[in-house]
Amino acid sequence: MDRNTTRQTIVVGVSTFDSHRWVVAWAAAEAAARDAELRLLTARPGPAAPDRYLPSDPAPAYQVAAERELAEMVVYVNTGWPGLSVSTVLATGPPAEVLRAAAEDADLLVVGADGASPFTEAISGSVPGDLLTTAPCPLVVVPRREWTPPAGAPVVVALDEHGTAQAAVAYAFAAAASSGRPLTVLHCLPPGPRDTSSSVARALIGFRELYPDVVVTDDIEHGDPRYVLVDLSRHAALLVLGTRGRGRLASGLFGSVSRHLIRRGGCPVVVARPRHAVPSADRAAYPVGSSS
Repeated sequence: MDRNTTRQTIVVGVSTFDSHRWVVAWAAAEAAARDAELRLLTARPGPAAPDRYLPSDPAPAYQVAAERELAEMVVYVNTGWPGLSVSTVLATGPPAEVLRAAAEDADLLVVGADGASPFTEAISGSVPGDLLTTAPCPLVVVPRREWTPPAGAPVVVALDEHGTAQAAVAYAFAAAASSGRPLTVLHCLPPGPRDTSSSVARALIGFRELYPDVVVTDDIEHGDPRYVLVDLSRHAALLVLGTRGRGRLASGLFGSVSRHLIRRGGCPVVVARPRHAVPSADRAAYPVGSSS
């Protein structure tokens, strides 16, 4: 897609309006800042298989309720962000599969965090958990509550001991530049002395020159990254992680830790896909809200 001539698209997965108002609000503000189209999507179940224990197929009733919810969301977006291009999609199928398909031609996929415990997720799955390593574009998981970034809160990009995808660093620099926020480059390490200066420097090559106005702070934290990053997310505007495309049972910062963050994080968490690194022409394409 040529971003210089084609309007971007942000897909946001929603179910009920009351429980996802904050997700819609975050996605709408992002779409307005990017001058992008906002696409509201919800999934309905397919027709029920014939079963003598089911008195009726619930799909038609669900469709009526879903259409009503989507209509309410459109009114909400039009009121809060007048002039924003917004469309709705009512698809049929499992939510994670529907969202993956809808995001194939999108620039950003936004979903709300769920409260699935690791045990529950292992048994029945989790939509944001399923999308962590399979979303075809950058994924944003918004906390399960109304959220406003603190004044002066930084964009944070987390590097693990093996380094991180360049897409995460690119996304974080662009987000900080477009929002006027500082950037914290956080290197998370297990306890114990380690020399990380060279690896951090390699990860940042070129970006400081490309974004000379971004105030960058390098920070090294020793400890369990799950707790380090959750605590830091409570004071951040955005937390950006990379991914190496590992499977569902991946470990390390972008596996078990990223799953922990999308359940407990205090700010929106971005999982940047490697093939969506931000080119220089898109310096202002990834805003996270203006600093106060």
